[in-house]
Amino acid sequence: ELLAKTEFSNLSGSIKDRVAQRILANLQVANKIKGESTTLVVPSSGNLVISLALLSPQNGHYKVIGLVPERTSLDRIQLLKSLSVEIVRTPIEAHAESAESQFSIAKKIATDLPNAILVDEFADGANVQVHSQETADEILIQCEGRLDVLVVGVETGGTITGLARTLKAKIPGLKVVGVEPEHSSVHDGVIRTGAWKVEDIGGNFTPSILDKGLVDEWIQVSDQDSYSTARQLIREEGVFCGPSSGTVVAAALRYSRSLSKEGAQKPRVLTILNDTARNYSSTLLSDDWLLEHDLMDETMAKSAAYHRHEKYRAASVEDLQLPAAVTIPPTATVGYALDLMLTREFSQLPVINPTNRKLMGYISLTSLTTLMEDGRAQESDLVSKWMYSFLKKGKKGGAPSTYETITPNTPLADLSKFFEKHSFAVVTDDDRRWCLGVATKYDLMTFLNRRQSSGRAF
Repeated sequence: ELLAKTEFSNLSGSIKDRVAQRILANLQVANKIKGESTTLVVPSSGNLVISLALLSPQNGHYKVIGLVPERTSLDRIQLLKSLSVEIVRTPIEAHAESAESQFSIAKKIATDLPNAILVDEFADGANVQVHSQETADEILIQCEGRLDVLVVGVETGGTITGLARTLKAKIPGLKVVGVEPEHSSVHDGVIRTGAWKVEDIGGNFTPSILDKGLVDEWIQVSDQDSYSTARQLIREEGVFCGPSSGTVVAAALRYSRSLSKEGAQKPRVLTILNDTARNYSSTLLSDDWLLEHDLMDETMAKSAAYHRHEKYRAASVEDLQLPAAVTIPPTATVGYALDLMLTREFSQLPVINPTNRKLMGYISLTSLTTLMEDGRAQESDLVSKWMYSFLKKGKKGGAPSTYETITPNTPLADLSKFFEKHSFAVVTDDDRRWCLGVATKYDLMTFLNRRQSSGRAF
């Protein structure tokens, strides 16, 4: 019986909200936060920095400097920037005691900067206390006191130490499993060659707050298993968790298979899912990134290959059998264009130069309707006033264009990729001199349905 505590449901999207609140409470009691004159210097993989920055407005608007490793996703960096966090990137391979490590740099900044406070979650007892006193009590209530195995990802050691300390005292026989990535050194402190990509888990040293005596077994998980399991949780379970949660669930599944199948009662295994997938759109949620770094398992890779290429079987835009394009000159009126689109049920109309029949741009039904409702456009206005113009890339005197040429020979796999960002495509010849048709995602879906119905390998 595999359970998951969804810590990504917290305000910032991670379990670190608990730690941030406890650290701030301790600082407030000690009267160390002096409003905007105070700066918190935080070496972290990212989530604690986010939590502390989000809590700043309610705690005196202190400033935050975050020291985060180079593996931290661009999504979280952008989030930190939006929270006005000063970001310092640190080398992934730097050992904790080296001058280049996030900890050494953080100590130097905190020493040199007036009214700066070093927040070190790898050594701060608050990181253990909050889980021992609060998170563990929640688990006891939610699991009704029945739990056989606790599986926790380890980075700072605060979560697993705090939970194990309380839960082992309350639940006799509870097994605690610590999880880290391959090449990580948390469980033994032995420096290893090789790096891992999964964030918020693992490290190249043993944190001082980690009580290894409370951990019964350690499991290391590959990046591929971590990312593919996280995507499986999203796709098949609707659990929108980050990569480190994939690491923990992969370990829990591996450990569960090793358990004896004897006995009437299934063992109850609890995992802690640390953070949300929303902060990993450029990594975990990107098929391109996963393929580039070989992080898809065989099932995912086959599925991606099918959806990208195989289902189209080398078909091109020509196979869509699009009707001839209905176009409009730039000298037509807005009223005429609206009547034509409403009558023919078009959402867009290509605009063609009447002299050389060259594609100039297009007009949008939604855009024109909005302009008319706002009073900015009149029915008597010329289409040229409100059309979206296409400038050929590199044309002198014009701004660079993001226009992408779609021709009858364009593979449908490429057209499908185009529709990830655009609602329609104007089909032209290779030189963009003639407008041949307009394609939408609906045309692509119709083609696939037609192929499926005809029995030609879908």
